[in-house]
Amino acid sequence: PRRARARPAAGAARDRGGAVILFGYVARRTLAATLAALAGVVAIYLAVDFVDNSAGFGGAGWVPAALELYANKAAVVVRLVAPAAMLLGASIAVSTFRKTREYTAMRAVGLGPWRLAVPVLVVTLGLGVALVLLHDVVGVRAAERAEEIGALRFGRGGDRRRFLAAREPKRWFRGTDGHRIYNLRGHLPEGGFERVTVLEVDPAFRLVRRIDALRMRPEGAAWRLEDVEDRTFLADGEMRLERSDARVYRFDEPPEAFSVVPGRPSQMRWTTLLRQIGLRKRLGLPVVEFQLERYNRLAYPFAGVPGALLALALALRRNRKGHVSSALVESVGVSIAFWGVQGVSWALGLSGQVAPAVAAWAPNVLFLGVGLLAVRRAE
Repeated sequence: PRRARARPAAGAARDRGGAVILFGYVARRTLAATLAALAGVVAIYLAVDFVDNSAGFGGAGWVPAALELYANKAAVVVRLVAPAAMLLGASIAVSTFRKTREYTAMRAVGLGPWRLAVPVLVVTLGLGVALVLLHDVVGVRAAERAEEIGALRFGRGGDRRRFLAAREPKRWFRGTDGHRIYNLRGHLPEGGFERVTVLEVDPAFRLVRRIDALRMRPEGAAWRLEDVEDRTFLADGEMRLERSDARVYRFDEPPEAFSVVPGRPSQMRWTTLLRQIGLRKRLGLPVVEFQLERYNRLAYPFAGVPGALLALALALRRNRKGHVSSALVESVGVSIAFWGVQGVSWALGLSGQVAPAVAAWAPNVLFLGVGLLAVRRAE
């Protein structure tokens, strides 16, 4: 009896060991195929970009500048094409299982498509997490540096002007109550601003007060203005002017409220992006694009998960012909469909018709549902 009870236990242990071995085998195949697909797609993208822009390369020292440009572009392109590479790698890996008849053997012993899908999803999830971290550490700075080299070293006059204008420090701010407007024309090295104008308006947006100062420095929770001209516009049309060498004002906005960072939200680190969203909300500045970038920063790297699931289901469908060639066609089709849905969702988010979180995550949720249904049919 003891030997009889030991046999089922030993069989269960062998089953668990076999499941672990199969999981690792599928995961390694998927990871290798995904990394190979990613390297190939990035190389093709950079080669096409170089051919397309090579006419603008020239001048002394252009070779080191071009190498630095494409090294930074590579870091940007990796994140851009990684979801497509994930679903291509998943499709190729599963196709090889069908080509070598390994999937047929799995089905013969009662193993379904989820024995392939689970390790594939684990690999794509892990790569998604890595993309989120690497983009914040490396990709943000690489995107900014690539744009800087392209505009200042190889760009035309218009490109340089647009690049410099996008990074010009912000000068106009609106107060939290909407009735105070600040114009800060310069920054002081030790903190504060120079050539300052503060406008106060009533609910009908009529100017009731204007304060001009040569310098404005933080002083605790208040501001110290120097060389001040304080004008008050009365209801009867009269103006009252007060001048002073220095005067302390208590505005509703603290000094950090004027720390708006210029540039695109896609070129900001995660912590900077969150701070800018909070600042812009308090100052009444538009934040939709920043909120979309916030949610898309997480949603886009994980787009490979539903894409890989759908590509796996397509690779396992009956009467499928071809392997690598079919995987390429299916991956391109799924990628185009995903980017199309993402473009529509992003446009709806920018227009304010849907919430930024919904606009960023809706394509992932939609394709995840389609992928789950497709794998269920394959089962």
